[in-house]
Formats: sequence, structure tokens, C-alpha cells
Amino acid sequence: MPDPRLPDICFRGQLRPSQAEVARIASEKLAKGKRRLHIVAPPGSGKTVMGLYIWAELVGKPALVLSPNSAIQAQWAARTELFEHRDGMDLAPLISTDPQMPGLLTSLTYQSVTLPARATEFTAARATDLWTQSLIAKNQAACEQEADDWIAGLRDHNPQFYNERLAYFRKQIREDDAIGGRAMTLLHRTSLDTLVRLRDYGVGLLILDECHHLMGHWGRVLAEVSEYLNGPVIVGLTATPPNRDNKKLADTRRYDHFFGKIDFEVPVPAVVKDGYLAPYQDLAYFVRPSDNELDFIASADQQFSKLVEELCQPGAISDDPGSLILRPPESLTDWLSRVLRDQQLPTRQASQWRQFHASDPRFVTAAVWFLSDRKIALPDNVPDILPSDESEQERLITLIDRYTRHYLRRSPHGADHETATRVVDRLRMLGVQITDSGPRACASPVSRVIAYTRNKTRAVVPILRHEAQILGGDLRAVVIADFEKSSAIRSEVAHLLDEEAGGAVAAFRMLLDDPETNQLDPILVTGSSVLVDADLLERFLSEANHWLQERSIEVEISSATQGMFHELNGRGSDWCPRIYVEMITELFQRGTTRCLVGTRGLLGEGWDANSVNVLVDLSTATTSMTVNQLRGRSLRLDPKQPRKLSNNWDVVCIAPEFSKGLDDYRRFLRKHETIFGVCDDGAIEKGVGHVHAAFTELKPELVDGSVSQLNADMLKRAAKRENAYALWRIGKTYGGQPIRAVEIGSHQDKFTA
Repeated sequence: MPDPRLPDICFRGQLRPSQAEVARIASEKLAKGKRRLHIVAPPGSGKTVMGLYIWAELVGKPALVLSPNSAIQAQWAARTELFEHRDGMDLAPLISTDPQMPGLLTSLTYQSVTLPARATEFTAARATDLWTQSLIAKNQAACEQEADDWIAGLRDHNPQFYNERLAYFRKQIREDDAIGGRAMTLLHRTSLDTLVRLRDYGVGLLILDECHHLMGHWGRVLAEVSEYLNGPVIVGLTATPPNRDNKKLADTRRYDHFFGKIDFEVPVPAVVKDGYLAPYQDLAYFVRPSDNELDFIASADQQFSKLVEELCQPGAISDDPGSLILRPPESLTDWLSRVLRDQQLPTRQASQWRQFHASDPRFVTAAVWFLSDRKIALPDNVPDILPSDESEQERLITLIDRYTRHYLRRSPHGADHETATRVVDRLRMLGVQITDSGPRACASPVSRVIAYTRNKTRAVVPILRHEAQILGGDLRAVVIADFEKSSAIRSEVAHLLDEEAGGAVAAFRMLLDDPETNQLDPILVTGSSVLVDADLLERFLSEANHWLQERSIEVEISSATQGMFHELNGRGSDWCPRIYVEMITELFQRGTTRCLVGTRGLLGEGWDANSVNVLVDLSTATTSMTVNQLRGRSLRLDPKQPRKLSNNWDVVCIAPEFSKGLDDYRRFLRKHETIFGVCDDGAIEKGVGHVHAAFTELKPELVDGSVSQLNADMLKRAAKRENAYALWRIGKTYGGQPIRAVEIGSHQDKFTA
């Protein structure tokens, strides 16, 4: 039954077909007494209007809308302008963004109702018990006694590593408590007070925007909050289902139970073909690392080989100043021979070879291969073993991992612990982290050099030069990086990557240094900085001050010269990212600047500028939800560009001759696994084939030889916007459901009449 406090509100416009379908589904479910609705639709498809329509015309009760950031929070309040009271009543007093004063529609951030209290200290006993169970579950110990002996050995012989692991399991205990139904007991007083006010107000509808964020702490809290609020109708809205990689099983199950199956999903191409999102084409520009970077990448491979050789040298501490490690008393080869001979498990001996081999077949197979390859006689008890299909590097990493965990870290000698630390550091260079349960992929300094090479940043210049020649004054470009500046640069790469490398500031500087792209009057905007091209400063200040005065925002803007640009600062309580992002976005829309440079955290989810027609993505994002959120920035329709088509660029660095040299290319492949795009024949496909047909045939290691041709093809396609627009066949009949298909090619000369 509708709440009598809610007046008769209706939508002033006409629902799009997808919105009308959502309204129909919601109405049917509510009529059947069902109280969950789960909607997946791309950015720009009108999810906010869908949610408000459900509130105003279907549920008719006070609603709480939760969003991941203040920009989206404000959008919900602003979109209520599309609704009206049938008797002309002003709706503004009914809407609130203040947690202290709920309204008939209260729009808040997730953070406001899920803020945790200060961390509680957990006992070492609980953490140790969890550690013990983890070792058993991962087959690192056969029983509790073995696990206890393992942990005790680390405590006695390697206290630093022991304390690091204990702290990790204390954190796990806190998370487990939240998962286990005690999440609200861990909240800060301010969040609890907000929830009390919302419950007392009588919230009957809970709208969870960008609900893919609810796979962790926020989701654990809100599962309890929904019960605390007496079971309101729940609407989950998202542009993409959540990324489930490395998520706890309990979190994924809770998410699925909380939202239920997806009730309605519309892919991006369907909304484009219906004419409610702008068409686009995905393009890529390839670069190589610089000469200095190539030397570093090559040295990482060489140092790994040197590490293996030094671990195989027995005895005393090396006096070689170039040595990577302190040589342990028992070399890698001697240790492997002993372990095979004695059938030595981590904390005991196996009575039979079959039991020994079954405990860790990957290690045993690699050990036999390694000793045989080095012409070292195998112990008499070792039978013939079939070789694995792993690469040489994968086998070596397996052996070094076991040697480090089972021997060096558990040794009573401090020098061995130091060697273990150095070994771990060497493996990190190649993107391998030694954990309690074995080697895992991690961030690699080599991969970072490739991902953030200055040659990728330099590539922004030829791309935007070309786009500016094509679009002229209509160009509205956005360059997105992972960060403004990097807060931490590993010592190994400090000579190659400074704090700006790969970031938004570096891209901004590149654009200013080039005479042609400087004419775009670029502005950098991040969560902490606003940088303006020196040529633009006077005009910018005039328009910015006018914008602030129109809205009675009391801010005094000052500037500090930084060479070719000025850093802006605002004095006044109103100066914050939400205000200056909104202001700069409007100036961008007008054409005061034709290029914004920023970070995916600020110009990603929730940011809205419908004039964007070129997106240059320098980020390393590969997850479906992040990639689709970034791509969504360029897809909104613009009345001033009736045949708008967006060019979405990826910049990719490759050096296939090295072990980590294709990491950035593999990121490119993973990114496009989640993206639909239009092919040369008008087909809509996921995968890199829609970026260029050659990617479906070229092996990754062969792309390097085709870089010049590929880049030339991409620049030609960028200019053929009308052709790309036509390929989308907007308004034509189409099949709206994604299907899986296998494309079979043939050579004509293989067939006869």
C-alpha cells in the first residue's frame, strides 16, 4: 500500500522501450508479492529514471538510494526534475541528500551507512587457529600438529615473516565476522545513527545503484541493513555484473541471494541500435618500450637465470659483489636430491614414493626434470616420470618457491632468511609472489615499466593530432589514466619511472609540449588537482568565476605558475572535487577546453559529459565492470552532434622477445573480452576481432612486426566516422540477445564447381 506521505508523482516524459520493459517486469513482480528487482543496463541507458519511476509510480513509499560516490548521489536528486506532482506541487522539499534529515527520497553514498568503527584487536590464538586451518585446507599440512609445527618453526626462526602472516589472518578474522552476520556491530556510531533515522522514517524502497560494488564490506552490511529497515523492496541497478575473481564464496553467495537472478539485461549494442546511445568504434595504437626500458626488461630475464645458478652453488656466503643472494649451506640441487631421496614432505617423510609424488606432483616432476637437465644423477628410488607441458620458467618458479618456503624460511640461520627475502624480490620482478600456499601472480616491476612506458604517454599526441585534424572545433577528447602521480615507485625502476610516469600529469605535459595538441587548451582534473594550460588561464578564470557566481558558490580561485600551465586552488568551504568537476565539465561541454585529462577514479563511474567523442584509455583496467564504466563515458547522445560517433582508443606497449613483454597486450585482449564492438561487415562481436580483423589470426608474438601497418590502419579508420556510423544500422531490425557463434573461413581455390 502506498505511503500517504508520498504525493501523486508522475514521470513527465515517455519511457524508452527498455525502461518500459523494466516497469512492466517490476509491476508484475510487485503484484505477485516479490520484493527484489535486479537490472543490468549500460551507462546512459536511463537506469536513474527507471529507479525513480519505480519509486514514484509503482512502490509509492519513502525510498533510500545508495550510490558509490557523491557525483552519482547528486545525479539522483537532480533527475527528480524529470518528475512532477500532478497538482503542480514543488518536489524539491521532498528530496534529501542529507543523512541527518531523511526525505521521501533520500540519496546517500554507501560510505555514509557502512563506515566501520576503529579496528578491534583480535587475539593471536584465533588468528593462529585460522592459519592452521588454512594450511590444512591448502594441503600444506596433513593435520593440525603438522600445521602447528610449521607455524612454530616460523615463529622461532623467522619472526618477521611470522608476524606478517599473523597480521594477515587477524584481518581475515574481522572479515569473517562481518560475513557471519555481525557486520552492523562493527559500524561507526555515525552510520548507526543514520540507519536509526532511516528506519524511524519508514523507508519502504531501497535502491542500490552500481550494485556490483556490493561483493565486499558494503554488501555484508547492507544484507543486515535491509532486515533492520523491516524488509523494504530492493532494486539493484548496475551497468555490469560484478567481477567474481578472488572473491570469497560467502560474498558471492550472499550477493546472488540478496539480488536474485537478473530480471532484465540489455547489452550496449541494443541500446545503440535503438538510438539511445551513441555508436562507437574501438581502436588501438601500438608502441615499443624505449631503449633504456628494453635494457631493464632484458636484465630481469638475465637476473632470473643468474639467481637459479647462484642457488645451485653450495656453501659459504658469496664474496662476489655482483651476487644476488647469500648462498645457503644446502644448495638448490643438493636440497632437491635430498628431498627426492628421503621422500621428504614439508614436516614429515612419506613412507612410499606414490604418497610422496601425490602430495605435490608438479614439484616432483619439475625436480626430476631439473636434476636430469643439469646431468645430476637421480636418487635410486626415483622412477621414470613423464615430463610436464609447462614452460621452463614455470618449472623453475615451482622449484624456487618450494625451496624458499620449505627450506630457506624454516632454516634456523638468519642468512637463509635474508636469502629468502632476496629470492622473493627477484621473483617479484617477473610478477611472481611466493605465498603460504605457493606462487601467485602479482604486480611486476617489468610489467609496470611496460604498462607505464613514456612511449604510451607520447602516443596520445599523434592520436589527438589526428582527431583534431578530423573534428576541428567539435573535438571533445578525454584522456584517462590510472592515477595522477604514482605515490610509490619501486627502487628497481626508479631510474626509468618517476612519480609522473604513466599518470595523468605526464599525459597533460605531453599535450602541452606539442604545438598542435597545445591548441586543444587541455585541462587536468583529478581528486586533488586542477591544472590549466597557460594559454587558457585568463578565459578559464573569467568563465569559472561567472559559473560560481550564477550558483552563489562562495569560492575564490587563485593560480600558481608551473611553467606551461597553472595550478589552481580554491579558497572557501564550497571548494571540493564535486564542485570543480561539475564546473570544469560544463566548460568542457561548451568548448572552453577541447581536452580533459584525468583519472579513472574521477572521470569514470558516475561522470557525465555527453559531448565526449574521443576517449584515450591509458589505464590498466581489465575487469568487465571497470572497462564498461570507462567506455560508457563516451556513449551518451549529444543533441549538438546528431550523428555522433565516438572513437575509443587503447594504447598498447609490446616487446614479445622477453618473458613479460606481452603483458600489456594480454591486458588488451582481456579488456576486449568484455566489450562488444562493430566489425568491418557490420557484425557486432566481443573480442579484439572488432578492433582489427588481423587480431583474430595474428599470434601475439607476431604483432610486433605489424605495428606500423596496424597503427596506419587505425588512424585511417578514425577518419572514417560516417562509414563506422553506417555499420551500426541504427533503427534497423536486429536480434537483441547475445549468441555464441563459430566463424569458419575458407579459401576459394580449395573448392571446384
